[in-house]
Amino acid sequence: MPNEEHRFVLTSQGRRAPAPAFVGAHLEGRLDGVLCELTLRQSYRNTSQRLLEVVYSFPLPPGAVLLGFVCTLNGERRQGVVVARREAEHRYEAALAGGDAPVLLEALGGGLHSANIGNLKPGDELALELRFTQVLAFEQGRLRLAIPTTIAPRYGDAAAAGLQPQQVPQASLQAEHPLTLAITVADTLQGAAVDCPTHAVEQRPVSGGVCLSLRTPGWLDRDVVILVRPREAHPSLLVRAQDSVSAAAPVVLMAALQAPAGALRERIVLRLLVDCSGSMAGDGIASARAALRGLLPGLSAHDEVGLSRFGSIVDHLVAPCAADTGGVQRLRTAIDALAADLGGTEMEAALRSVFALAPPRGQDGADVLVLTDGDLWQAQEMVAAARVGRHRVFVIGVGSAAAEGVLRPLAEATGGACEFATPGEALEAAALRMLARIRQQAWRRPRIDWGAAPVWQLPLATALCGGDTVIAFAGFAPPAVPAAVRLCASDAQGVELELCRSEADAPCAGDSLARIAAARRLAVADKPQALALALDYQLLSAQTHCVLVHQRAAADQATEPAELQRIESMLAAGWGGMGSTCDSGVLFGASGGFLETRVSLAAHAPEPPRPLLAMRREGPMRFSLADNEPPAPLRDIAMAVARGLVRSGGADPTAALDFGGDLHRDVQPTLDAVMALGCSEAQAWLLMAHWVNTRPDGLADAALAATFEPLLDQIEAGVVSAALALLEQWLGGHSNDAWRASRAARLQRAMLTPRRL
Repeated sequence: MPNEEHRFVLTSQGRRAPAPAFVGAHLEGRLDGVLCELTLRQSYRNTSQRLLEVVYSFPLPPGAVLLGFVCTLNGERRQGVVVARREAEHRYEAALAGGDAPVLLEALGGGLHSANIGNLKPGDELALELRFTQVLAFEQGRLRLAIPTTIAPRYGDAAAAGLQPQQVPQASLQAEHPLTLAITVADTLQGAAVDCPTHAVEQRPVSGGVCLSLRTPGWLDRDVVILVRPREAHPSLLVRAQDSVSAAAPVVLMAALQAPAGALRERIVLRLLVDCSGSMAGDGIASARAALRGLLPGLSAHDEVGLSRFGSIVDHLVAPCAADTGGVQRLRTAIDALAADLGGTEMEAALRSVFALAPPRGQDGADVLVLTDGDLWQAQEMVAAARVGRHRVFVIGVGSAAAEGVLRPLAEATGGACEFATPGEALEAAALRMLARIRQQAWRRPRIDWGAAPVWQLPLATALCGGDTVIAFAGFAPPAVPAAVRLCASDAQGVELELCRSEADAPCAGDSLARIAAARRLAVADKPQALALALDYQLLSAQTHCVLVHQRAAADQATEPAELQRIESMLAAGWGGMGSTCDSGVLFGASGGFLETRVSLAAHAPEPPRPLLAMRREGPMRFSLADNEPPAPLRDIAMAVARGLVRSGGADPTAALDFGGDLHRDVQPTLDAVMALGCSEAQAWLLMAHWVNTRPDGLADAALAATFEPLLDQIEAGVVSAALALLEQWLGGHSNDAWRASRAARLQRAMLTPRRL
């Protein structure tokens, strides 16, 4: 099955397995105007008695530029250097074979990175420090800093996206990676409202700004989002810095210019496309429904709108129609019924299907608004499909770890816009901001009038939405360095206008701005030029890696092959229906049966919850397909699930699944098939126990029903119904007290059914 290795799984460490070497992370930095510089410190410790080679795939913001990479091993500090890919790999392998301790850092694209740590000996303590920077942009009057901390499971083939097997992220419910942070918002944004909708934070004044820190340690299970809303409109800026690398253009300028709103369109043709794949279960689909409901009041009877949903298939729920009273009511009914029950995330096919819907007479194309978490690997193919035709694609990324590196290129390639809203943010407001963009006449062919001839400049997008910021870069040679610049663009009639000009001039010390500009130039350079830029400016790229080597004394060098350990990521909070980070979300968990996992909307919010459904065991769970011992009957499974819920306070339905005999060979394939409907593993066990109790010849135990009922209420009714039908179909031939002979055809069908994301 091609997607088998890309799903998340429940695992259990045996007594002989080394404990995970990853200890946790600390994030600190400073947001100063539109520039943000951060340092991520990852801590590792080998507490086992084995020599390890550790591989950890992790995210950074997609637009982040690495400024420095340092490794400290047992108190000894080494600085990394960026070299050509093959040379870096050779240095790493040679040091690994020689018994030293090398570290290799790779950029995998879309913000994903991978760190290889070689020959980590028992007792070794190691810390990686990644210093990086990024440029933010004011969009619709606000600044949003999003720092990803985990990689949600993605649909598709990671190998086809360029990842090696050991680099493919694996998410686990058992992983617990703590996070601490301290981020200063500089007083260049003084007076702005600062909010962290994803974490409970404290704000304290510090020299030059205000520092945000977590009230209690958090977890690497969701994006860290900081919102800044100035009380007054932020001025258009011209930022200048010295470029010590380039002799031809020793001055680099960055213009951050805010476009005014364009003329309103009397009528819009809108296609709504909602991701209903399994990964959207829970918070994702709830967020999409909330955003769509918030969109409806902004439609007018003159507009045309249609609603489609997709997963493994495309379902056009509401055919394009007038957004009058009747049309809006049909939309509202369809929105309320949306469920994440369509399997995999086949977004490319969905876009092509929506593009194929005939536009009204006289219209070249439609605007497509996609609501999705973006959890898929085949991003380039999707963007290529979106470029075909004359449709603009707008995207709202939802969920606690939406894939920005996948979704933003999709919108920008078509002249649309992209916005993200994690659980805890106002989804309705995000939808209305996006609708405001769609309603405007787009500014066409934007250009920067630099007032002097640049040595080089980066191209702009072909279209621009009013209220958003244009970020432009150019290099200059003195004395031809402009003091002010203008943003120009054409209106709907093709008349070029001056939209705005720079209002403030801000110098930028250091080499950060020059390296950011060089990183953006990589995207438009040919391969030889891109490699030269990456080496000159020490940038991670498709052609370069960062490497360093801790040379050990001869007596301390490793003399045996290292055991590979892949660090598992924490499962993104709320992913695939595994709990909820929404205010109204409830999940198996606390005493009394439920655990509320509310997320902060202000500095005084409660502390974030511990990882949910983290199933701990001393030994492996016995999910064997062999019949060496009498398998536990269905009755015992149902009773064990109930005992597990009681024993764990509702947190773990599998807490008592420690049978004397193995599970029957039909159980695990059936659980896989139930999870393919969009259920979590814990929910699948619960549904199986519920089916045993309520089937035609079931246990009919009132105490079991009372235990299961409140937890079943948290699962989509359609999923419950489909799961019960599937359980009856695949396990209905067995009694509650004894297993009958398995039917080979049914078993084969069950084993070949993929668990869809």
